[in-house]
Amino acid sequence: MEQAAFDTPIAAPGEPHLACVLLLDTSASMAGEAIESLNQSINDFKAQTSMDAMAMKRVDVCIIEFNDIARVVQEFSPISHIRPVRLVADGSTAMGAGINLALDKVKERNRLYASLGTPCFKPWIFMITDGEPYGEDEVVFKNACKRLKDEEGKGKYGKLKFFALGVEGYNKDVLFKMLGHQKEPRVMELRDLNFSTIFDWMAQSMVAISVSRVGDEAKLPQLPENARKADPKRDVSDW
Repeated sequence: MEQAAFDTPIAAPGEPHLACVLLLDTSASMAGEAIESLNQSINDFKAQTSMDAMAMKRVDVCIIEFNDIARVVQEFSPISHIRPVRLVADGSTAMGAGINLALDKVKERNRLYASLGTPCFKPWIFMITDGEPYGEDEVVFKNACKRLKDEEGKGKYGKLKFFALGVEGYNKDVLFKMLGHQKEPRVMELRDLNFSTIFDWMAQSMVAISVSRVGDEAKLPQLPENARKADPKRDVSDW
């Protein structure tokens, strides 16, 4: 383990690295079963991903929450160094601020990789929400969406991959408009509040990417039974 720029630890700097931001809606509507399941699933995600020797060296995770404000719960760290989380649901839904912060942290992490000469895979931002932007200036969200579109459109293949997972109550129109610049919008939905399955899928995806070559498009596993690609014309309540 080495201490590098931004006072941030990085494992095996000679290995290619994958930066993944978990961008989590912790507004009041997530209280109860949803936030409890989310907390447990994140902790299980760390344990499962860390079981793979390659992923343990190559996967770095940052956790960001958004409610009344957006804040970093845990800075980027090797997956095995992520501390147990205990998120609390409260407040409104500063989604635009959350997206902006996630983009800032990914760019910061990429600068760290560059300073160390560390090759890197295309970073992931994985957002989970049960709602839509609420309680923040509409301009903030619009600007965040523009930044996201710009970053995903840079170069031939873009600079990052942004995924959005909605649970019952989420605004499908907002997420599809937000990610409409993607050839196939990476909008998914969960049938219930069992987040463990989608985090299992994420763990398997992180492992698949970490053992691939930088620049290649790793084949991701199939989504679990309680998750699916969202359809603009089909509502999660009709599952």
